[in-house]
Amino acid sequence: MSADLEKYRSMYFVEAHEQLAEIHRCLDALADAPDDRKQVHAAFRAAHTLKAMSATMGYGDLTRASHALEDLLARLRNQSETPTDLSVRLLRNATEEINARLRHAEANAMIALADTPPSDDLGDPNLPVPLAAHVRVRQQDLNLLLELVAELAASSNVLENAALQSETPNAAAAVRNQRELVAQVRRLTWQLNMSTVGPVFDRYARVLGELARQQNKTIRVVTQGTDVELCHTMLDELYEPLLHLLRNAITHGIEMPAERTWSHKDAAGSITLRAQRSGDRVIIQIADDGRGMDPGEILQAAYAQGLVTREQRREMNARDALRLILLPNFSMAHTVTANAGRGIGMSVVQECLNAVGGRIDIRSELGHGTTFTLDVPRLVGLMEVELVRAGTRVYAIPTIEIAGAHIWQPSEIARRQKEIEWRVFDVATLKPATKAQLTTPGGVPLVEFRMPPGVALRVDELLGKALLNYPFAVRAASIPILEPSALLRDQSPHPAPTRNIQ
Repeated sequence: MSADLEKYRSMYFVEAHEQLAEIHRCLDALADAPDDRKQVHAAFRAAHTLKAMSATMGYGDLTRASHALEDLLARLRNQSETPTDLSVRLLRNATEEINARLRHAEANAMIALADTPPSDDLGDPNLPVPLAAHVRVRQQDLNLLLELVAELAASSNVLENAALQSETPNAAAAVRNQRELVAQVRRLTWQLNMSTVGPVFDRYARVLGELARQQNKTIRVVTQGTDVELCHTMLDELYEPLLHLLRNAITHGIEMPAERTWSHKDAAGSITLRAQRSGDRVIIQIADDGRGMDPGEILQAAYAQGLVTREQRREMNARDALRLILLPNFSMAHTVTANAGRGIGMSVVQECLNAVGGRIDIRSELGHGTTFTLDVPRLVGLMEVELVRAGTRVYAIPTIEIAGAHIWQPSEIARRQKEIEWRVFDVATLKPATKAQLTTPGGVPLVEFRMPPGVALRVDELLGKALLNYPFAVRAASIPILEPSALLRDQSPHPAPTRNIQ
């Protein structure tokens, strides 16, 4: 195994055990409810992913064992009969065989690690990563922490109001200290929930190089937007879709060096992994400069497999034809191999994206390459927000972005605007607030952003803090999420340059 893959070995074992646990869960559910076809499909996807991971890491025995389990599940998936007790037992035996091989490989890895002589160069990036070095925080624990922080913030607000109404000495200083401590805890909690995509992109870049070598191909991997952040849940959910897309780029997209040279291309293929923030969502692109896809061939294959009717075939345009590869059971491969032929990969991508509120777009030019664009939420799970009202509309602002939210007197606003360059926007129009809007006798509810300083939103009413399940509860309630980055981009006379991701 190459040094590039060696450093990801412990991650592989963690994720392989997770896929095995998912297969066991599906088989337990199938034993209780044999008619539940969803469990068969879920087990099939887990076996397929485990096979792909094992092949990428170079574990031949595990790849073949996973392939055999996938064969059994494929037959069961394609049959209309209810699984029998015998078939479930066979599946359990195959799963236990994989488990035994996995633990054997893991034991060998630990022995090899123990036999590795110590090195004084602790910064060597090629050193094996200890198996215990990867500690995962359970998402439910992190969600509980988010709930506790929200309750702490609410309790702090009550305490702050009580302290300010009392005549206790040093109350104002204690209130400021309490407010800052709560803000620090909130920021730290959200930082724990977010990670940049850089390490994930770097990991895939190295694995892709190994996969290309296995297929006697040469590639360059370009990564862009590595500082873009996603929550841990989203990064986990994207693992399987990205794995399928990147393996497809190597196996189906990038040509052999001789074929590329004959086509007047560089012998080394190029694969680009790009991330870009877009408001409360992130755009991730996987692009290759390979052979591209022929919409006509895809349409013909889908018609031959009975996935489209004659009328649909006649009316379908090229862009719609490309999306046919997302259909379950669609495959252009004529034989089943370790890398292709099941007709599962792209349908898994579509299902995973649907589960997290994501979308996918496909662009391809024959002879020049293919680009897959994934549009996903930055956050999946609980988001603490400040709810505000403007007219009849309710908006949500992530509390991590807020420096303060309270009612300002017109004199306080005027004094603040003289002290610093302070821009106040109206939340309904996202335009600068008028003088009349900032001189309401009863006070002006304002939400001040933390970064950049000197920016605030004028609202009609502060409704208080809430925990929302993002993006699903937010979308169902039609509550817009407002963030300072999007606001300033819309208002700046010289907007910051962004990459073209067409």
